[in-house]
Amino acid sequence: MSDDDLRVRTLMRAFADDEFARWLLPEQEHRHRVYREWFGMVVQRAEQHGEVIAGADGLAVQVWLSGHGGPPEMLDEAGGRRLAELAGPRMVRFREFGELTAAQHPAEPHQYLAMIAVDPSVQSTGIGGRELRRALQRWDVPSYLEASSARSRNLYLRLGFRDIGAPLVLPHDGPTMYPMWRDAA
Repeated sequence: MSDDDLRVRTLMRAFADDEFARWLLPEQEHRHRVYREWFGMVVQRAEQHGEVIAGADGLAVQVWLSGHGGPPEMLDEAGGRRLAELAGPRMVRFREFGELTAAQHPAEPHQYLAMIAVDPSVQSTGIGGRELRRALQRWDVPSYLEASSARSRNLYLRLGFRDIGAPLVLPHDGPTMYPMWRDAA
């Protein structure tokens, strides 16, 4: 994955300083270094086991994985080892997040929206909702995601998702995540 991949740059800009990103990797410089490589690995994995959808302008990026029988792996074994090297002692947060979300992840076949990113320069303009609406029309299976904020949860509710299970409260004063499901269209 090249450093000039527009999709990775959009993911980095969108998640540079959101609440979940700060919880996962509190130190901004460390976050930037880890995310550059991690997002590249996730995009590569999704290209093999799902789909990466980016508009022509690259301002919105969706990372989808196919879920069959539980949570799809965002990284292969080598990627997991590399992430552990990059994250160092903060890898515990990646593991905590993974364990909490895996426990709630549905087992039935679905498409899993692992990440959606909208460049900060166009956030709150409707581009994310428009692009997501288009993507949701592609599949005849349900979709699942974890909303990382009350604001994003409201967007997903408007797009036909509903809450499933209790919200996930991340440890160490972390943010609340909202598991959400959308039936097939």
